Amino acid sequence: MRLRVEQLGKHLQGDLLNAYLVAGDEPLQQDEALDALRASARERGFDERHRFSADTGIDWNALRNEAQSMSLFGGRRILELVLLDKRPDKNGSEIIRELLAQGSPDTLLLVRCSRLDRRRDWNSAWVKALESSGAVLEVWPVEGKQLQHWLRERLSSRGLSIGEEALELLIQRSEGNLLAAAQEVDKLALIADDGQVTAVNVQQAVGDSSRYTPFDLTDAISGGDAPRAMRILRTLRAEGVEAPVVLWALAREVRTLDALASGGAPPRMPPQRLRALQAQANRLPPRQIHRALQLAVQGDQAIKGMSPGDPWQHLASLVMRLTGAPLPAIMER
Repeated sequence: MRLRVEQLGKHLQGDLLNAYLVAGDEPLQQDEALDALRASARERGFDERHRFSADTGIDWNALRNEAQSMSLFGGRRILELVLLDKRPDKNGSEIIRELLAQGSPDTLLLVRCSRLDRRRDWNSAWVKALESSGAVLEVWPVEGKQLQHWLRERLSSRGLSIGEEALELLIQRSEGNLLAAAQEVDKLALIADDGQVTAVNVQQAVGDSSRYTPFDLTDAISGGDAPRAMRILRTLRAEGVEAPVVLWALAREVRTLDALASGGAPPRMPPQRLRALQAQANRLPPRQIHRALQLAVQGDQAIKGMSPGDPWQHLASLVMRLTGAPLPAIMER
């Protein structure tokens, strides 16, 4: 079966399954989901825990032997398999399926790995076996309105409420870094008066922990969110991301928009991303896209020292142009 993270609490009120796979690239949610599974298992008498990690290399035969041996104290035990970005080889896959087929009520298998690839992983025998015998939880990044909801729930669990202004400031300073956001909520719990978090509280307690990638920038651009796009651009620069890397992402965006606007063939990409870019191409007049192409060339020349100007100013002009809120022409030169 498949479970969403938000369904886990209700699921754990019933009987535990024999195995759980927690997959994703968001460490805080993975940690908390696994903590909840371990705590529920301990309540049911799973007192021993044996960990096998790809960090040190997994001895698959040792995992099999441990599963087949008697518990040291005659109780129940957790076998925890930490794969991270690695995946089981043929032998490992066979052993995982073998353990699942045995299905001992005194052994709980917990597997942690990075995000599951739709083709490589979901079609693999070991994932199919885990989904059939246990549960698969996929952890996804928390963004946009989901982040607002997540922060409100997190604050509420600490007995706190927050106004719109303070919430927006908290999002600006922690978006893209859920672990930092959780830590900031814990800080706010210590200083908020009468359970109400204000913008002043956030300014006093919260450092700027935003962490972005150029792909976050292009997502904000395709959504037409100029303030967020500029905030991400400033953060990327402050974090030391090189201007050519940002330009590469933006230039690819512009070329795709130009292809979509002119009826050409866009590059291969996920359908959801293609739909967002098609909507952006429909929203922008052709002259805007043509001007964006020119700005991308100017930015490339500035980066290479072939023309004067600050490359990041060219990138800012390009970002604003692509969001549909271009700067005055004199500022784009």
